[in-house]
Amino acid sequence: MSARTELSLEADFRPPDEDCRALVARITASREFQRASRLCAFLNYVVDRKLAESPSEITEVLIGHRVFGLPIDYNPGDNSIVRTQARTLRDRLERYFRGEGAQEPIVLDIPRGGYIPVFRVRELGEAERPSPLSDPSPRPAQTEPRHSPTEPRPRGSGVFSRRQWIWLGTAAAGLSGIAVLRGRRTSPSPSGAGVSSLGRVQLESSTPRLTQAFIYAKERAMAGVYGGDPIGAWYASDPNSRTFCMRDVSHESLGAAVLGLGRHTENMLRRFAQSVASSRKWCGFWTITKDGFPSPDTYRSDTDFGYCLPANFDLLRACYQQLRWTGNRAYLDAVFSGFYDHSVAAYVSTWDKSHNGWMKAMPEFHRIHVSYNSRPPQFQTSADLVAAQYAAYLAYAGIQDLKGERGSLSWRMAEEYRAKAAALRARFEAEWWDPKDNRFYSGILPDGSFSAEYVDQSNAYALWFGLPGDRAKIEASLDQMEQHHPQYDSTYSYFPEVFARYGRTERAYKGILEIADPASSTYARGETAFAALGAIAAGLMGIDPDAPNRRVETLPRLAKEVEWVRLSRLPVGPNEITVEHRGAGTTVFTNESGPAVEWRPGFLRDGKPVSLPVLTVQAGETRTVKLS
Repeated sequence: MSARTELSLEADFRPPDEDCRALVARITASREFQRASRLCAFLNYVVDRKLAESPSEITEVLIGHRVFGLPIDYNPGDNSIVRTQARTLRDRLERYFRGEGAQEPIVLDIPRGGYIPVFRVRELGEAERPSPLSDPSPRPAQTEPRHSPTEPRPRGSGVFSRRQWIWLGTAAAGLSGIAVLRGRRTSPSPSGAGVSSLGRVQLESSTPRLTQAFIYAKERAMAGVYGGDPIGAWYASDPNSRTFCMRDVSHESLGAAVLGLGRHTENMLRRFAQSVASSRKWCGFWTITKDGFPSPDTYRSDTDFGYCLPANFDLLRACYQQLRWTGNRAYLDAVFSGFYDHSVAAYVSTWDKSHNGWMKAMPEFHRIHVSYNSRPPQFQTSADLVAAQYAAYLAYAGIQDLKGERGSLSWRMAEEYRAKAAALRARFEAEWWDPKDNRFYSGILPDGSFSAEYVDQSNAYALWFGLPGDRAKIEASLDQMEQHHPQYDSTYSYFPEVFARYGRTERAYKGILEIADPASSTYARGETAFAALGAIAAGLMGIDPDAPNRRVETLPRLAKEVEWVRLSRLPVGPNEITVEHRGAGTTVFTNESGPAVEWRPGFLRDGKPVSLPVLTVQAGETRTVKLS
């Protein structure tokens, strides 16, 4: 197939997705492909990933794994099946477009040197070339004169039908507009709420202590927001440091979304996603400086650096959470998608050398911990690592749901990783429960035995990531949390959110007041302020957005002391909303600005959630729902 295009159309042009899929369906149904099931699978995979705007998934390793069933860690140097099949696929595509597909106005090609498919307008006169299928005999050389680049080719020189000329004319005339629309969809966009929503959120309540706690937390968090550094927009956990940490940012990102700091969060999460590399066993940089470099405190070389293995999974979960809060589809671009894929596949297989299902520490990487707990005991595997992996699988499934329709490859991958998450939960509950002490084990020791010691980071984060599913075991784990104050203040910052999520509203409310109090030992850390904001919005107010689909769920979890609370000008995607809970049975929802939003109000009745019908709330409209 010729590489030149006589029509000066943009190289990345492609028709609508449905037309692309229809073309692929015609190709795979043709004589060339009828009995080539593996080539059809190959073609369907690369086109599906192209249309899902996930070029990072169109690699030799992933094609070998997902299309040809090879292990995710196979060595392409030892197995050339993908390269061999790609050559065959290119040859058959060329024969199709010279034969059965000679009348196709759009050509599908897979340029050599890669596997990403390209849709392009057929060159004028390209269909005239002899088809080896229809006429294998040689023909006299063409005597058509050459045309200079500025001289138009005679309109009648091709074999297009009148319908195809109309289609091509329409495509050429509207190409610039199409390019702009596609650019808007594929280029990193700002967070939904935008800069104008920075710090505009406010809270009022019947309880002055709660109102003041929100003000303290907001002021402390905003004091750590920076711009103008080489790294760009960012925020700090520690007021005395000019670095940011992968774990901290992942945890702070919920409170940052409440403050409208989506642009800052995306910048920092992207830096961490970009830092993950095979040379570091698919780990990334633990801390990054305001100048954009890995901090020398935690990184010396690719074989000597500090890290905690739950961090990749934590980051993936945070990216999905940000996508749901901001609607920012930059979280689906090649950088983030590549990070997601490596984290749930290569990262897992690299750190599970024994292939028994648990990721484990490697003695040669003595500065890499399997838990967020870096103090003794040193685990081989920890509960918080298993829990983070579980949460990442669910987040990855949610991301794949957003990439494809039902029945697509993305949809099938979402089902696969939801099943993996369920299997991980079932195995954890069956193997990690300590009936003697009525709690989950915190970790597995190097000798393969479970540790008898209770480690608050491991157990608290297991609940924070949502790993346990058995209600009785959850309640027993919550009892353990209430009895143990963690040795790290940063871990205690997330106790209120956990207690709220699992229905212990009084304890959650008390914890929010504690961590937001300037007299508290935790107040000096910005991380604690972000945690308080997140615990109020997602925990106390029960606000759960799905910005890509313009939906918001609410569920009041107010302590008895709080008669009413109103969170106003909260940024969610392109909207600002106000949510007011009056006791446990009335919620008022206002769509302050932005497009129409679907609101699903929920309430607790006898401790169990009750969801009511979805309501559509237009811009400027207020709706009130009462639990009868």
